[in-house]
Amino acid sequence: MEINGKTKVTGILGYPVVHSLSPAMHNAAFKKLGLNFIYLPFEVYPEELYRAIKGIRALTIAGVNVTLPHKEKVAGFLDELTPEAQSIGAVNTIVNINGKLIGDNTDGQGFLQSLETEGAFKAQGKRCLLI
Repeated sequence: MEINGKTKVTGILGYPVVHSLSPAMHNAAFKKLGLNFIYLPFEVYPEELYRAIKGIRALTIAGVNVTLPHKEKVAGFLDELTPEAQSIGAVNTIVNINGKLIGDNTDGQGFLQSLETEGAFKAQGKRCLLI
């Protein structure tokens, strides 16, 4: 991977994140797909969350994944939330579109997709209880 002036910066924002496997997985995917992106861990103390979110915009970071303990609190610092993030009450993905920070939550859709792919189960029209 060659980092240059056109490299798009992405990452994971949380505390702690030193244990995260996300950088290795995402950087391998970017390399395989030939994308000029890099994925970095951003360890953000809870009391610094607002400043970190402002930094995403200021540094033109393309987007970040959000993990504990920031998933709920971060929503209040963003410009917009998708219906999924609003419904779930938490954000696990922030996309920076021309300086507008949009929070999303892909957990629900990812869970449903794994049920269909791994379990051949279609949840549409069915009721369930999650414990």
